[in-house]
Amino acid sequence: MLVRCPRCRAEIRIVDYALEDRVVKYLCPSCAEIVRIDLEKDEVASSSSSGSYRSLDRHKTVLVADDTEEVLQAASELLGSAGFLVLLARDGEEAMETIREEHPDLVVLDLLMPRMTGFDVLRELRQDERVKDTPVLAMSGVYKENILEFLHQLGASGFLDKQQLTDSLVFRVQALLAPAAS
Repeated sequence: MLVRCPRCRAEIRIVDYALEDRVVKYLCPSCAEIVRIDLEKDEVASSSSSGSYRSLDRHKTVLVADDTEEVLQAASELLGSAGFLVLLARDGEEAMETIREEHPDLVVLDLLMPRMTGFDVLRELRQDERVKDTPVLAMSGVYKENILEFLHQLGASGFLDKQQLTDSLVFRVQALLAPAAS
């Protein structure tokens, strides 16, 4: 696979990566820096899509960020059983760090967390060029009314009431990650 170094923009051919990897650490021979290459975002477009990372049949990665252990466990079990790779974060700062390092395909983000709220994570995420297009499913057990328009303005892809977690989490994640109809 041909990718572009996110630092110096040199083209690099990568052949050794695991199917479940989206981000790989690599020593760029051009700038001599260890960089985190997003196989989807940094892939060099070619006339053949057969070898494209986007065309690979792979498990999508979902980051679940919540400060409640029960919610993390339930979401991890539900999403894992549905075939997703699941990353967990217990506060907003850990969520932002994981997003920047792992580039998950989707983030399920609690709005009220310590160290950095979900609102702040969403704002910061949308300002980071490398991850700004990551879909975010915001969730809360407190905010329900009159929050949808505000979340939409911040760039959230949807909202999930925590009371509906077991009934609709997998459905909502699958809908957000479904390929767009042509």
